[in-house]
Amino acid sequence: MDSIIKVLIVDDHKLIGEAWSSLLKDAPNIQVVGLADNVDDAYSMAHSYKPDIVLMDINLGAGSGFDATEKINDSMPKTRVIGLSLHDDITYVKKFLSIGAKGYLTKNTNKTELIEAIHSVYKGETIIGSDIKDRYFTSLLNVQSGDTKKELTMKEIEIVKLISKGFTSKEIAEQLFISHRTVETHRHNILKKLDMPNAAQLSSWAKEKGYV
Repeated sequence: MDSIIKVLIVDDHKLIGEAWSSLLKDAPNIQVVGLADNVDDAYSMAHSYKPDIVLMDINLGAGSGFDATEKINDSMPKTRVIGLSLHDDITYVKKFLSIGAKGYLTKNTNKTELIEAIHSVYKGETIIGSDIKDRYFTSLLNVQSGDTKKELTMKEIEIVKLISKGFTSKEIAEQLFISHRTVETHRHNILKKLDMPNAAQLSSWAKEKGYV
């Protein structure tokens, strides 16, 4: 029998917290153990219930989800936090992940994606919401490529995303209506710009960052 994943929901709007709880009520192997609406209660409940996953809003009135996430991560390394917010600004996504969160979803997410995200993060993966994933990954690629001389073109970014999803050069060529040789040239240039030895490492990096 699969383990039950204990989830703590933190949102300063109680109705929203209750709505998320209701969505998860019949989810397989998931149990909502508590609802908190501020930093102190989130920290206290996390220690009392020892959840596997915390769904964390950013705006919590007094304090913020960033504060609560840092406190929980510092004292409860086995508990994994997923940001769950109205904000779709990539700056918030990066900040949440930089302080130890293992995922970020916007409140546009649906029930299926939320449940899948909880299970994925529980298994040790990093997840990014489908509605912000492309923008987040593009921002990472631009940082990864370093100076402007190495900045990836839009076509190269498109190809990186397809490589990361496991597409072969032949499949990429067919999807983008370009020649196989052109794809191979792009692959060579991409790996050189990102200073990666092969596509396998690129795919691994993309998975680590939550893109696939």
